[in-house]
Amino acid sequence: MLATTASPLRPGQLLLDPGQVLGAVFSMPWVSLILAAIIAVGITVTPRWRARTESRVRLAAAASGGVFARYSPEHRTLGVAAIAVIVIFVAENLITGYGVDLHDVVSWWRYATPVFTAGVAVAILLTLIATRGSTPPERPVFSARRTWLSFSPRIGAVAAAATLLALTVTTLLAGLASSNIDGGPYVFLEIDVPNETIDPIRPWFYGWAYGVPVLICTAALIAVAIAALRANAVRPFLRPETIVAEQRERRDIATGITRIATSAAILALAGAWRFIADAGSINGLTIQGDGRSDSYDTFWRYGEVAAVGGWLAPALEITAFVLLLLTTAQLCPPRHDLESAVDVENSAERESAR
Repeated sequence: MLATTASPLRPGQLLLDPGQVLGAVFSMPWVSLILAAIIAVGITVTPRWRARTESRVRLAAAASGGVFARYSPEHRTLGVAAIAVIVIFVAENLITGYGVDLHDVVSWWRYATPVFTAGVAVAILLTLIATRGSTPPERPVFSARRTWLSFSPRIGAVAAAATLLALTVTTLLAGLASSNIDGGPYVFLEIDVPNETIDPIRPWFYGWAYGVPVLICTAALIAVAIAALRANAVRPFLRPETIVAEQRERRDIATGITRIATSAAILALAGAWRFIADAGSINGLTIQGDGRSDSYDTFWRYGEVAAVGGWLAPALEITAFVLLLLTTAQLCPPRHDLESAVDVENSAERESAR
């Protein structure tokens, strides 16, 4: 009887390769989350971030009157949404990675979960904007025609489009490269053994069985994100004197929507790249039996590209977590910021009067 094994280790490679150890450490989402938290804290204490916050407070102080009541629930919803994406993603990875045996189970939800969670969160925000955040103006306000891109951050919109496109293209190409057995799900990658009549190696792969749910959730996320950005932009302003402050609030809300959509797509993309890299890294086949052992070299023609994606996956996760953690800053009610600023200004004025 023959025993066939496939190994990703090269001949002579150490069992505890430093690169593999580092890769194993960064395959844990909570490690990326800790590093992202350190980076996010560093960003929030920079002079640029503080200056931007102070500028927002001054605009809000100049407008006041109804602006905070209108936009505070939306800011809080974005903050809660960012926390929900983080918690659900990390919890799912910990449960399915350590608490549940998923051997021979097509766990497609592992890649669709962040995109689905973000889609639901943005849909809730859209409902909130349509019901509570689109009240009629107190006085007529004439302004230029607005679209869903009017308040969207340019760099953020480009980054979101690029990330969603990368996730879509990766999923489509991986699906086309996948294979099945006897009409089963497309969850295998066939790696041929050159110049031999041996059946190809079939490791599990990010095929159509995983990709189709991701594509469906991605399409839904794009639809609700565009709808939320449009609803945020086209609703009327309260009064002529609140236009500047409301524009700033709407830009912040649009930024939060864009960050949540981008980070969700990045998390799904990182998982897909890691999965593809694991399957494509197999480069050896050993056949044992009848007292002999034969080894063969194998390779996937896109293996080197897949390996690069696997190494980039942790960096993508860190980036996604940083965006989400920065979005959680919107949990702080603007009125609290204003009252704190007003108190400081009043104290300063009293000191100057003395």
